[in-house]
Amino acid sequence: MDSSDREARMWLRRSLLVLIVGFLLLAVSVVSYGAHVRRSAGTLIRAASQIRSTADAKQQITVWQRDSQGYSESQSPDGGGRAYQIRVGNGLLAAFRIVPKTDVSLEVVTRSGELQLVVLGMYTGRSSVWVQEDFTAKASGSLSVNTQRDGSGKPVKTVIMFPAGLDEAKKKSAFALTSNCFVRLGGCENADEILPTLRELESAGQAPVTAEK
Repeated sequence: MDSSDREARMWLRRSLLVLIVGFLLLAVSVVSYGAHVRRSAGTLIRAASQIRSTADAKQQITVWQRDSQGYSESQSPDGGGRAYQIRVGNGLLAAFRIVPKTDVSLEVVTRSGELQLVVLGMYTGRSSVWVQEDFTAKASGSLSVNTQRDGSGKPVKTVIMFPAGLDEAKKKSAFALTSNCFVRLGGCENADEILPTLRELESAGQAPVTAEK
């Protein structure tokens, strides 16, 4: 074997080693990013269930304002109402087509500085679940669950509404969205997978069901 063959083999080995190391680094980065996104989504979901007063809402908003990338706010035309929103998405994983695009958003609505609504939503290109807790004096006294199903009967869109005074166990179930959707291969295909407690809540709320057109 002459020197040129040896050099060619050495070059091939080095190239292969570089490719392997590069692949491993990419894999580690993707896994770390996925864990970070899942953890961030879980934190946001827990925050929604822990808001019980205007003071709680203000505390959460202060935390959100440190995250300029996912945070936004808007004001009503008359200037009396404000909406504060924070969003977490798995954009990088979706861009590499590892999992479908999934987002979770939490919005706090105030009026004259007083807490009015807490709205939590998780959505994909195929399904969504929205949870609204009403802190106003005119809030309905019961749990409402509205589910839209596709032709096969699977829930594709669910809207849950309830007053701030709802039983704590039901409230916990309503906010039990799973952050696993952000890293699950194939994503969450329907509302049942986004909110595992959906059937329990539908029974509790005697939910109306509509078919998808």
